[in-house]
Amino acid sequence: MSSPIVRMIREEIWSSKIQSIQGFRLEDIIRGLESSLQAGLNVGGEERDFLLGLLKRVVEDARFLAEFRVMKASMGAEIPGDSFDKSILELVGRLKEFLALLYSGSLVIQNNRVIVYATRACEELKKGDVALVAVEDAVLYYLRACVTLVARPIYTYVVSLKKAGTGS
Repeated sequence: MSSPIVRMIREEIWSSKIQSIQGFRLEDIIRGLESSLQAGLNVGGEERDFLLGLLKRVVEDARFLAEFRVMKASMGAEIPGDSFDKSILELVGRLKEFLALLYSGSLVIQNNRVIVYATRACEELKKGDVALVAVEDAVLYYLRACVTLVARPIYTYVVSLKKAGTGS
């Protein structure tokens, strides 16, 4: 039952690029699982235990596939434009950037709160707001592309030098 997922894992491992996963491919896997589960409702004892073990293995395989794809995305591997999870994998890059700014001390932080500039309306923020929000809220706004993170002036200066080609 998990052989389609194992096949996807193999393809992912052997490629430097992130492999495209089409929505219909996952739908086929899900339909196969559902029909097996339906059949499993009518069995008992050892057969049911076997089916539950198999289902557990499918979940483990899917988790491994997800971890591998996220790892490749975080390392900058190309994300195929036709993969059903493209927008999700692109968030990995944004999360990585947020964490790099956070860990480097580049963000303006006070009491575990980050200063953000709202580039569009998002929840309680209106476009143009400058707000001090909890780090966990800031990352969610950033992932949703609602805010620009306010960096310390020295960081902004260093980045401008690097872009101009005068920094290292």
